[in-house]
Amino acid sequence: MATIYEILRSQKGAEYKKDKIKKYSYLHKKPNIDKPAGALAGLSRIHGDVSPKVQDRIIDILIEIGARYKLSYRDIAHMLLMCKIESGFNPDAAAGTTSASGLGQFTEAGVEEAAKKHISKKRLDFTLDLSGDYRFDAERGAFGVLLSYMICKEKAKKHFHENYEKYLYIFHHEGWYFSPTAEHLAAQRVKDVRSIINKKILPFLDSLEKLLSQKTNLSFKLITKDEKPHANQPYIAIVPAAASAKKAPSAVQGAPTATAKHVFGKTDGAGLTQPLETSGLSEVVFVVLNQDYKDYLNVSSSNLPETHTVAKNETLSRIAEENHTTVAALQQLNNISDPNKIHEGQQLVVHGADYLWRRPPMELVQPHIMNALNINAGALECVIEHKRSHIVLPEGNEAQKSGGTENVVVIKSGTTSAQVAAQKKEKDVPHQTKEASITKDVPKASPGTGGAIRDGLLYPLPIPASESYKTGQRKFGANRDKGRRHGGCDLYAPLGTEVRAMADGVILQCYNFYWHTDAVEVDHGGFIVRYGEVKPRSDVERGKLVGKKVKRGETIGNVGQLIKDNGEKYSRTMLHLEIYSSDKDTLKDRLTNKNHPPYQRRSDLVDPAPTLDKCVMK
Repeated sequence: MATIYEILRSQKGAEYKKDKIKKYSYLHKKPNIDKPAGALAGLSRIHGDVSPKVQDRIIDILIEIGARYKLSYRDIAHMLLMCKIESGFNPDAAAGTTSASGLGQFTEAGVEEAAKKHISKKRLDFTLDLSGDYRFDAERGAFGVLLSYMICKEKAKKHFHENYEKYLYIFHHEGWYFSPTAEHLAAQRVKDVRSIINKKILPFLDSLEKLLSQKTNLSFKLITKDEKPHANQPYIAIVPAAASAKKAPSAVQGAPTATAKHVFGKTDGAGLTQPLETSGLSEVVFVVLNQDYKDYLNVSSSNLPETHTVAKNETLSRIAEENHTTVAALQQLNNISDPNKIHEGQQLVVHGADYLWRRPPMELVQPHIMNALNINAGALECVIEHKRSHIVLPEGNEAQKSGGTENVVVIKSGTTSAQVAAQKKEKDVPHQTKEASITKDVPKASPGTGGAIRDGLLYPLPIPASESYKTGQRKFGANRDKGRRHGGCDLYAPLGTEVRAMADGVILQCYNFYWHTDAVEVDHGGFIVRYGEVKPRSDVERGKLVGKKVKRGETIGNVGQLIKDNGEKYSRTMLHLEIYSSDKDTLKDRLTNKNHPPYQRRSDLVDPAPTLDKCVMK
């Protein structure tokens, strides 16, 4: 049987004649493709004119985001076919007679609609920006296709009920506000669209659905920073139960421990785990354990509760604020009809798993890990070196291959093979201490340790960070290259997520910060916040921001993406947040100070974590 990729790959379409190309077409406005090396790009702006390798990668992106937003197998198949019809999986495709462009062929009007909060934020939980050259970004374009599919399905089901598949694509082709009256459906243009549905969508749904749901065996391969096998590394793989009756991919995040299988082991000499059998597109959570994890199994304290126990006189509103969620979300998760009727001792689930995070929040996977190792929650941060959520891709994909072997997911660590060997040697050699000959260094406290700079500031993102800002490389003080320490907290969030002012203030500066991202410095009255790694602006836009007064909650930027000079994109997108305890003139006393180790920051730098802990979402 052919693979899903062989079925979906497109051929190059016909070119527009020059005299037919309109001025507002991107074939006229921007005929040439100019992207960084390594970026997913087409060969031209013609439908389907893109290499098979890039087409397959676009298909993988669509499949993954579909699974992460919990679409059914059939929904994902339908969405893929829609994208094939629109652009032939060419992220740089453009029409000649309209402004339609990108994977989903969004027009200028469609781009404006997608950016509205009640359109994209309602469904994706972030505001989708497809303006300018962003329309040609493969990942953004894929989210655009997903968004349109969600809207079109809602419209089609509302009007056509169980026959919605026969009409769904009409709402994309004709626009989300198409009115399916008898007169409109009888129009020749709509008849032509229905012909496309009958020929290019409906005949393929069953076979694609079947291919997407097929079982597979998957292994993970751990390698070091210098690409050597990472052998004898302990791990846990959490594999979900078989696909549900709804014919949707299975997930781990937020699921009961009884519905998942926990596979514990160590990597072999090639760095490979044992094969894991899963249903198609399942979410497997892979956890790399510290080599000395057994030393921490008896830790009993815990600040990572699976549920929240309601205290005396505690309100649902306060619980929502403390857990970076909303009252409505808590009501839905816990079937609470009246938010004023909760009682002392009541157990509440504080977060669900409506979206499957690539770096899952601890509370959504901790029951599985605790169950597998029989440990207390307080030990989790001690025993876990790395965790990631992986969506199992269909047979025939190139992403899950290593050295020609299929169904292998490669994970690269941040340590070299020499460092791994040194760690092992240190662990194997018995520790001996001669007290008389050793001068002990007293650890110095990190700058700004202590309480929050101010209680009740607004959390800088409209959604909680997808992973703790107090652990790993995200935390304040984490080791960086050449002895430098991390001067802020990283809040992982989807690309384009709005960045909000934490309080009223004045923008001091906006400038290029790091790897094609910007930073915005805001004086909040007594302290300064640097909002870093946000979407870059032009010099003109930056200049206009300087001196601007902002209100608490006002959008001052969007989460950007780090892009190396070679075009390689960093796998995670985030807001990098730094806080300074005074409001000295940053033009005279700049926040970055290379001569002030180890943080290379101004002396009034503080740890943002205590402040973030006290932030509220509204």
